[in-house]
Amino acid sequence: MKLESGPAAYDRNYYIIFLVLCVALGGYFYYDYNAGYLKKNHEEARKMLLPLVGAQAIPEQLPAHPTGPEFKDLLTGNAKTPDAFRQKFGKPLASKSDDTGKTFDYYASRYGMGVVVHQGGKVLTKESRWNTWFKSKDEIKFQLYCAFICFVVALYALYRVVKAATLKAVIDDEGMTYGNLRIPFTSMKRLCDYSPKGWVDLYYDAGGQQRKLRIDNQKIRKFDEIIDALCEATGFPDPRSAGKGETPASDEQ
Repeated sequence: MKLESGPAAYDRNYYIIFLVLCVALGGYFYYDYNAGYLKKNHEEARKMLLPLVGAQAIPEQLPAHPTGPEFKDLLTGNAKTPDAFRQKFGKPLASKSDDTGKTFDYYASRYGMGVVVHQGGKVLTKESRWNTWFKSKDEIKFQLYCAFICFVVALYALYRVVKAATLKAVIDDEGMTYGNLRIPFTSMKRLCDYSPKGWVDLYYDAGGQQRKLRIDNQKIRKFDEIIDALCEATGFPDPRSAGKGETPASDEQ
């Protein structure tokens, strides 16, 4: 007696769809990290900077610094003069004064713009501020983390696709090989717990312990033929006609 069965399509197709979704979602997050959010940031920056400095003064690529946290840390720290900001971030994109004698230094980056207000050589901390463009650096970096998680899950989905697509069951004169598991007929104890949804449990001994193999029609193609062959070889009653079997003493995998 010999029966061979390949995989059922359901499990393989399920993980293929899951894999495609993970890759698509990861690609979406990566695009936002690598281009999407930065592009929107630049568009918003241009709208804000255009009336302030004019189109010619807006660089094609804004610098990476300052970020919001960098600017705020300096503003709330020991930086009491405008020179401290120039030493840290370089020359401001623009610098303007009003009728009250206050000077406004504008430090624009990819992530926002810091405005340092100073008068008489002293920074007016309460009037200075940071404005974020569309997304902050941390929000953009979060997209990278999300993309990484999606791609890691996609690797797991790929593993499941390969595992589902290569599953094979073989029943010969001495026992059954299911995937990488070999179970002799002499080790099989009972075939029970049948579900109309399409699975049945095979209980067997391995290394002095009782274990369970779930045979599922969503994973293996010749589900009914396998049950027929096992019942014929072992003398087990057909679990499909017996209904729900007795509860096993152990439910170890």
